[in-house]
Amino acid sequence: MNIKTGDTVVVIAGGDQFAVDKKGVKTRKTGRVLKINREKSTVIVEGVNMVKKHQRPTSANDKGGIVDIPAPIHASNVALVDPKTGGPTRVGYRVENGVKVRYAKKSGQTLDKATKVAKAKAEKQEKVAATKTDKPAKVTKAAKEAKPVKAVKTQKVEKNTSVQKKGASGK
Repeated sequence: MNIKTGDTVVVIAGGDQFAVDKKGVKTRKTGRVLKINREKSTVIVEGVNMVKKHQRPTSANDKGGIVDIPAPIHASNVALVDPKTGGPTRVGYRVENGVKVRYAKKSGQTLDKATKVAKAKAEKQEKVAATKTDKPAKVTKAAKEAKPVKAVKTQKVEKNTSVQKKGASGK
């Protein structure tokens, strides 16, 4: 699936495809992707495929009532919005500065910020390099045997050898 959370998409198929203005002009519905279900290949788009849900009063929502919430729409029914033209476009992949990024096939503009991703990868590699240098070298059996054994100081401890006998009364 070429769509990520936060992308702006346009509905290209289905019953919820067009919105009619006051003048009667049809325009395609667009919105931001709120959630993605990769198992079912569905996306929840803000303001698209709105359904009415009857909610009862809970501790979080004191008043119940009928609430409009967006329902999932199949991922094949939406397309990413081209940043240059504003229309639907397909998605391609290419490598820029050593980072794989998505780009719009119509205009050729990149959809992902390559610089942010590159910086994150560089920081990650620096952390890995730092942790490798901080670790001590592995000690082999030969190195263990070659180390001198430290002498341990012992102290003499006097034992109390006197035993008290208890009588019948327990004193």
